[in-house]
Amino acid sequence: MFREIKEALDGTNKKKARKKVAAGLTFGALIGAVSGLLFAPKSGKETRADIKTGAEIGAEKAREAAHKAADITKEKVNEAKCKAEELKKSVRKSKDIAQDAAADITEEMTEDTEEK
Repeated sequence: MFREIKEALDGTNKKKARKKVAAGLTFGALIGAVSGLLFAPKSGKETRADIKTGAEIGAEKAREAAHKAADITKEKVNEAKCKAEELKKSVRKSKDIAQDAAADITEEMTEDTEEK
């Protein structure tokens, strides 16, 4: 029950639903295209030529989608690297500030102890 609530709040359910809809639409379009080709009043030679053309177009679109996905992935990896580098710099700066503050406190405590 808690998992369902968590998924509803973080959008996981929406993502899953979108994926299912996209898969269903793709599958339905594919079945419709194949059925249309198979039951079309064309000769076998013409139908095979249509199937070949459709397969070539599909392969080209798949290559384009793969290239686009690769480009997006490279972009996101570069963004993550930049953010990680910024975070490292921020941690180093915070560490330096903390060390300086600790040194100042130690120095003040030493001075106070020496004065007494």
